[in-house]
Amino acid sequence: MSVIDDLKGLEDRVAKRMSELRPLVDEYRELEQVAQRLGVTPPTADAAPARRRPARRPTRTSDRATTPATGRARGNGRRDQLLEMVKARPGITVREVGTELGVDPTSLYRIVHQLEKDGAVTKRGRELLPG
Repeated sequence: MSVIDDLKGLEDRVAKRMSELRPLVDEYRELEQVAQRLGVTPPTADAAPARRRPARRPTRTSDRATTPATGRARGNGRRDQLLEMVKARPGITVREVGTELGVDPTSLYRIVHQLEKDGAVTKRGRELLPG
């Protein structure tokens, strides 16, 4: 086999691969246009791909149905659990609730704030009381 034959074979492989990739390139260009209209900045070629965080498993799944699309809890499972604990044990702290539920107490403060806003719970210092 001569060098010319090798080059012809390489040329054929490059042309074939380019025709395979053409639809993907066209799709990418369409996506770029849509992103530009939406004001989305496309990543640069040298940018590292975004890393996805692994999904967290709920520590207690007894009353936590999940939605198939997101895997997130449906309804007010954690809110209801927290409210139930406050009613059963007035004066319980967020830290104690977190320990009993097996979750980081800081993840409960948003829920506590909403319960306060709704009038379902009041805070006295660190203590949570039924509203």
